[in-house]
Amino acid sequence: MSLHRLYRLIGGLCLNVCASLVQAETLRIATLEWSPYVGADLPGQGLAARILHEALALEGMQAELVFLPWQRALNDASAGRYDALMPAYLSTERAALFHTSMPLLDSQLGFFRRRDQAIAFTDLDSLRPYRIGVVRGYVNREDFDHADYLHKEVVTHDWQNLEKLLRGRLDLAVVDRYTGYHLLARHAPALRERLEFIEQPLAVKPLYVLVPRSRLDGQQLNARIDRSLRTLHRSGRIEQMVAQARLEQASAIRAFAGQHFGAR
Repeated sequence: MSLHRLYRLIGGLCLNVCASLVQAETLRIATLEWSPYVGADLPGQGLAARILHEALALEGMQAELVFLPWQRALNDASAGRYDALMPAYLSTERAALFHTSMPLLDSQLGFFRRRDQAIAFTDLDSLRPYRIGVVRGYVNREDFDHADYLHKEVVTHDWQNLEKLLRGRLDLAVVDRYTGYHLLARHAPALRERLEFIEQPLAVKPLYVLVPRSRLDGQQLNARIDRSLRTLHRSGRIEQMVAQARLEQASAIRAFAGQHFGAR
């Protein structure tokens, strides 16, 4: 064998080994379509995904996001069919099933109403007269979720609730503030001014990457993810990415959403 052919063989073997190593460090992560945080068609797969991708790269890892209906994503991830689940709210039940790292960012969860309806939210008791749309499998605020005296109608995704609200079939819809404005800009730009977010949120909830406890090395993987997120946070990069996504104001959200979805 010539020296040239030997070098080519060694080079090819090195490339194969490197490719195998990179593949071994790829995490399959269950997620959902939830703009602006995550979405297959969003720039960088969404804000939460961009944060996660950059954080994992610090630990020599990468993410393959698998988009599923949320309840299936939650069930399959908890059973260990995926390496992690994101972005997710935390609850007592989920803490028993998953390891939890530092959150990716915060979400403002609350109520959308029609602008022509002067509905105020002060406490849970003030919600008694109203039809409220919620999504199956979502964790909202614990006392709200357990308030069986409230009239809650369950659907499978956020847009269904906003659509019902636009048609007068609901009085309130529980939706993340920024998700709601993105969905309105995407699906009903001509009608988006008919709805508004009630400024007092139901909760400000961190969004987490959850690693299943059923995974044998789950604790170690969670520690790596946590370390990478803390490093990214200390560098100021997460704050920079949130600012670039323009999540601070509802009006900015509408403009940002229109830029990416207006032509669809």
